[in-house]
Amino acid sequence: MTQRTKQLSVDRWALRASLVVFLSGLSLAAVGFSSASAVIPPTTTVPVDEPIEGGGVVDTPTDQSTTVPAPTNTIPASCFIPTRVQATFVGRLSASDRRTARFEVTQMRGGSLDGYSVASLVDVQYDEDVRYLNLDQSYIVAVGIDEASGVLYSKIRDPEPLYGGSQVVGVNSGVKCPEIEDAVRTLTMDARSVESGVLAPLKNAKTKIGRAILLPFLWVFGGLFGLATIRAFVVTVYRTGKRAWSGQ
Repeated sequence: MTQRTKQLSVDRWALRASLVVFLSGLSLAAVGFSSASAVIPPTTTVPVDEPIEGGGVVDTPTDQSTTVPAPTNTIPASCFIPTRVQATFVGRLSASDRRTARFEVTQMRGGSLDGYSVASLVDVQYDEDVRYLNLDQSYIVAVGIDEASGVLYSKIRDPEPLYGGSQVVGVNSGVKCPEIEDAVRTLTMDARSVESGVLAPLKNAKTKIGRAILLPFLWVFGGLFGLATIRAFVVTVYRTGKRAWSGQ
């Protein structure tokens, strides 16, 4: 074998060894990559359907942070919201006019009347309900502050809804208002509602009613009796004079 042939054989063996080493390295790299892929799982996102303007939905990944609003207990604007009670006291009605009642406070049961009472006297606005209160009678009075005038007020009857509320034909607001008791109210001493019927103002005016009925009757009867007496007197005088004139 010549020197040239030996050199070619060595070169071929060296090339083959290099190829084997290269292929072995590629195999090891592939095995390491597959091992790393098996250790670290891939991350996936689940789309969430969200409505968009104009219809349709848009996919939003779940890894986005979202804020859930807390539920609110708001009352619709069209519903009645009772006024907060400023004070509750036991008072004796000492005076009243067409709209206002003046109480002499005998016992405080809660709240404060600072700035509204003078020497245990306090004025409370009732409007037309004042006619159901009786002088020198004690009541349990819960008062609130009127937002418009800033004075203390209370009531005996619940206010009627304006224009009949939702009972008007063709009106259906669909708003459901919660039932909230209005504590600004005046009660009797046994915690009952003050009588507010049509004849309630006349309940304690029996003397005035009797006088209003009897006086006209007495005037009419007295007038008729007086006229009859005068007529009898005139007739008697006429007959007596006639007899005397005729010499009987």
